[in-house]
Amino acid sequence: MGKGSAGGKKRKRKGGGLGLLLGWLGWLAVLAAQVATLVPPDVTPLPALAGLAFPIGAPLLVLGGLTALRKRRWRAALAMWVLMGWTAPLYKATWGCAGCGMPEADGPALNVVSWNVRLFDYYGWLGGDGAKGRNGVRRDIISAIAATEADVLCMQEYFELTDKAAFPVVQPLNAAVGNGAPAFSHVVIARSKQDRKFGVATWSRWPIVGRSSIEFGTRNNNVCAITDVAWEGDTVRIFNAHFSSLRFEQEDYDALEEGVPDAEGRERIWGRMRAAYVARVKQVNQVMEAVEASPHPVLLCGDFNDTPTGWTLARCRSVLRDSHDARFLTMDGTWQGALPGVRIDHVLVGNTWSVLSHETGGEGLSDHRYVRAALQAVRP
Repeated sequence: MGKGSAGGKKRKRKGGGLGLLLGWLGWLAVLAAQVATLVPPDVTPLPALAGLAFPIGAPLLVLGGLTALRKRRWRAALAMWVLMGWTAPLYKATWGCAGCGMPEADGPALNVVSWNVRLFDYYGWLGGDGAKGRNGVRRDIISAIAATEADVLCMQEYFELTDKAAFPVVQPLNAAVGNGAPAFSHVVIARSKQDRKFGVATWSRWPIVGRSSIEFGTRNNNVCAITDVAWEGDTVRIFNAHFSSLRFEQEDYDALEEGVPDAEGRERIWGRMRAAYVARVKQVNQVMEAVEASPHPVLLCGDFNDTPTGWTLARCRSVLRDSHDARFLTMDGTWQGALPGVRIDHVLVGNTWSVLSHETGGEGLSDHRYVRAALQAVRP
């Protein structure tokens, strides 16, 4: 009897020790993620990687905090729960908070959709067979857009051919967004190559009364369109941004899927990541300066190429509210790539908006899912 009792106590101590060990590992991961939101990557890009581990480290920290309380390890419990309190915005950014702190609003809803359409699959990445296959994916994407009933549609990696009949985009989008009524568009071309044009585009059911853009000075498809839309007696300023991506090649994805890349692969992948992190700092600051100077209610949509716990989102969320806050205990991943659950596409709103709903869709039509947010204006 005595031996059995002693063995049980030993097993309990061992279990508690494992819980605390995992908790301390989570503590380190969460602390590093918090540092990543505070230190701009152009100062040092190393902390930026920590944000990728937050969805794993955060549950471990909660486990460790509960274990410390159960085992009456008060110092450990204090350290873990204090860190959880300090980093609560990261938990909120990752999993939502069921609309906590959302202002009350009434009146009509504005449905906003943001989607990286990956050039409407013009190059046949989804396995389309020639022009017929490419046009089939294009039609499916535009049909999905029509089904969202978007009042405002922000597209990244927008694509047009000079010969609009060979790969029709403009008229089908007018029909999809307008739904029988006139539609309005603002296209910003970031790069042209022979008969092909690449950039971002904003479509609206409501009249567009102002058009401008922020050029990032890159040779890639990164740019921000600024579109003023007349809606319900007010002017809404919509920022449609495509920030710098990692620009991984197939060899990089292959190396990651096979396990830990070799030294050459690690250096190549880290070099791409470092360049993207640093480039985004300048781009995000340019956009946020324009957001903060806006005389109108603001929406910021786009492909941010950064996670909810990255520096980019922390900078934007310091001024704006994430529509994903309306969700609860769900990550709503938008990248349909090698890492499931990664949310890199966002709709953010100013304090004059309340978010009614946030959802994603468009599975299998691009390497991104779209984000759809229903908004209401907060009237004075």
